[in-house]
Amino acid sequence: MVRAEASSAERISATIQAPDGTTMAVATESSHPLDSSATPWLAPTIPTAMWLSADLTIEGAVDPVALENAGRAQRVLAEWYPRHLAPADIHVRHGPTTPRADGVGCFFSGGVDSFYSALTHLDRLTHLVFVLGFDIMDDEELATLALDSARSAAAELGKPLIEVRTTLRSAFGDVARVPWGWIFHGPALAHVATALSPVLGTVIVPSSYSTGCIHRWGSHPELDPLWSSSAVTLEHDSIDVTRLEKVRRISQSATAMKNLRVCWENRDGRFNCGRCSKCLRTMLELLVAGGNCTTLPDRPRADHVRRIHAASGERFHLRQVLDELRAGSIDDPGLERAIRTAIRRGPVLQYFPQRR
Repeated sequence: MVRAEASSAERISATIQAPDGTTMAVATESSHPLDSSATPWLAPTIPTAMWLSADLTIEGAVDPVALENAGRAQRVLAEWYPRHLAPADIHVRHGPTTPRADGVGCFFSGGVDSFYSALTHLDRLTHLVFVLGFDIMDDEELATLALDSARSAAAELGKPLIEVRTTLRSAFGDVARVPWGWIFHGPALAHVATALSPVLGTVIVPSSYSTGCIHRWGSHPELDPLWSSSAVTLEHDSIDVTRLEKVRRISQSATAMKNLRVCWENRDGRFNCGRCSKCLRTMLELLVAGGNCTTLPDRPRADHVRRIHAASGERFHLRQVLDELRAGSIDDPGLERAIRTAIRRGPVLQYFPQRR
């Protein structure tokens, strides 16, 4: 059961009761006004109910377009993961449709995908949206660094930054343990997007993968638009552009090169650790793209590269880098061997936990 509440114009919360009686409180707050209806809680609670094989009861009115789209989203998720997700019966009161705001936002973490989407759609955008609580969980010092960087980048790009802080991931992860990557992070983004309906009528979701390596994932071109409501349309952006092409584009932006944040491990609380698979892969891509990024080391070490934990999507990106190294002006046989080793080890390592 979900009970939506609103503490103020810039803060919404919900009390959620799991089938076993466990209760969790979730809150989202923003620098801009938020939707106080139950609509923003629909997207994250649907996959949660499916994961728990439970019915979903929401106290409060939900946008009818969001509810209709959510039925389609359920079908997609159930087709993707029939062994893990069962369609949930939804009990909710239909609310009225909502007028659409004129604003156009883009999720902006400061990574490659979000910088590319922001730069590509800059003339169209009215706002950038930065969320704390999705990748940085408990490190307030690191959160401050990331927020300051996002503010600096947004100011240089000439766009207001909507700052959002949410406990959505931590609360749902603690109680329901819905997998973040392959199920929950897309609905979590949709929660923020629909919550910002008083300001934004369209929200761009930077693509995680391109056509050549796209796969079932929480944020996906087939799934993201299905979390739209009458007030907010979610657009999954630029699946026809490869990661390396994105890096080439953002390498031309001084703003991106001094604010790029790609790390998800943040070892020792560092902005970019320079050692995790994501950092190393980005460093390789910047190397072949000719980018001069001040937030990452200039050149990855071969002994670090060969230990990259390369899942299927990462192997696709590494092959692109390897092709560029072979065809380009960079002569580094040791680095090429290291990339080939990482690609070869990938299918084996995916069955073992990643070492930090």
